[in-house]
Amino acid sequence: MVPTRGFGSRPTADNARTWGAAAMELKWLDDYIALIETGNFSAAAARRHVSQPAFSRRIQMLEDWLGVTLIDRTRKPLQFTPVARDNQLAFRSLVARIYEFRAVLKSESLDSGGITIAAQHTLAASYVPGFLARLRQLDPDQNFRIRSENRADSVAMLMRGEAEILITYDTPQSHCNVPGQLALRHVLGHDDLMLVACPQLHKELSGLPDGSRVPMLCYPPDSFFGQAVREEALPDLMRRQQVVVRCVSEFAMGLRELALIGQGAAWLPASLIQGDLARGSLLPLGRLGRSVRMDIVVFFAVLAGDRGESLLRSFELLRGDAIPAPNAAVDQTKTARLRKRSHAHAAQTRATT
Repeated sequence: MVPTRGFGSRPTADNARTWGAAAMELKWLDDYIALIETGNFSAAAARRHVSQPAFSRRIQMLEDWLGVTLIDRTRKPLQFTPVARDNQLAFRSLVARIYEFRAVLKSESLDSGGITIAAQHTLAASYVPGFLARLRQLDPDQNFRIRSENRADSVAMLMRGEAEILITYDTPQSHCNVPGQLALRHVLGHDDLMLVACPQLHKELSGLPDGSRVPMLCYPPDSFFGQAVREEALPDLMRRQQVVVRCVSEFAMGLRELALIGQGAAWLPASLIQGDLARGSLLPLGRLGRSVRMDIVVFFAVLAGDRGESLLRSFELLRGDAIPAPNAAVDQTKTARLRKRSHAHAAQTRATT
């Protein structure tokens, strides 16, 4: 155990240099790393945009704070002392960890004041980037955090208050059933689950007689896409053809990769494969299986306070039936009108769901 020193005792020779030294500054460590990397005082000073005398003083102040000598000034060219050479990696690691810690704290601070968007995996990849660009036009300074989840988990995040915005698919057979008093619903657009295959497999399947084998890439029966396909399209295909399941996955992006290399036909969201369709790397099999239409819907959480007003204003602007406030503050008349619309929309949502 290291012995403690009494309040009235004098510093020993080993640590005398640290007594009375100024508080250590991070820029001194940055200076020392520059000196390690350049091996030259003048080059290091130039990199740090200070004069060489000022740079030398800062290195000496770092030595004073540490209580050790880092530079052997009796030798030319520059020589590091043994303790400096042995701990160069530790110096680099220390500086990197300090900046990494600062970045983590700053990121967490931004997240705490930002808006969380929960989205189904496919929509997070294909639709959310454009949607986010629209939101940034409404509020350029707003921070966002994207959470990519399956449909059930993304809906649950909104219901638990872990996300302020939800983007998901909706079908007449499988509603999200988010209560209108919790969130405002708006249809952003539509998407189709299309039966597609790569060109070679498409050629084999296009003129297939009834009763033939069809290699398929499928979703699990309990997944959202799996339920949609089984309710709308798969039974008709199975009545006419012999379906052979080659792979099962709940991730449309994974099935897309398998479809591209000819492992089977798959029902894939058109928004995900629009580039593949344009290039001809995937082709539709409409004769073999019809498409399944889906709504792309957004839910904005109904919240109190300034955060709620901001979400409500974004919702109204997104729908195109509100006028942006001329400045950061929304006047009382407009706020009342927005709230009235919010309550009316919530009542309508409850009636239709």
